[in-house]
Amino acid sequence: MPGTARRETPINTATTRGAGSTRISNDAELGAASARSLVRIREIGPGDGDVVDEVFAGLSRYSRYLRFQAPVAELSAATRRSLTALDGRTHVALAAFSQDRPIGIVRIIDLGDGRGELAVEVIDRCQGCGAGTELLQAARNRAAELGYRELVGEMLVVNAAALAALRRVFGVVRVRRDGSELTVTVPVDGEPAPADRVERLVA
Repeated sequence: MPGTARRETPINTATTRGAGSTRISNDAELGAASARSLVRIREIGPGDGDVVDEVFAGLSRYSRYLRFQAPVAELSAATRRSLTALDGRTHVALAAFSQDRPIGIVRIIDLGDGRGELAVEVIDRCQGCGAGTELLQAARNRAAELGYRELVGEMLVVNAAALAALRRVFGVVRVRRDGSELTVTVPVDGEPAPADRVERLVA
């Protein structure tokens, strides 16, 4: 929430397409095409630190700035521990894979009283291909299964693409602005998608 944007555990949303990014390359186009053709989503656990590392490595400096709301060259040991402290209940993370490579992560962190903190990121070469929307939909379904009433996230005002993705998935979006930051609250309702859409982590 306001005043917490600089904390080491990031909670905001990172996506750059439509938010100031004009860099287009053949690699990006091929990456987007492959991600569109087949995106697999599964829940990850404490042993999936390599997935966290690979997704972070796929974020540009600007995407990392949107994600952490501060310049971040590398994950500190403390941040990495917090991002992999997954228990499947109070901290849940789902990862999207294309051609068996991780391309994005969405997470839900319990805030109590039926509310969860929402964060999502997609690597640069797959932004704009629908992976973020798929991850947000999976997060909405998982949040419904866990009994959440609403999800809350923070982002920078310039991150219009992330806000648009939230509107596509959740429809009703409550937005509060504090300077350059937005606090976004979305409802969790409706029936979850079929269970086979997301592969559960087997302990």
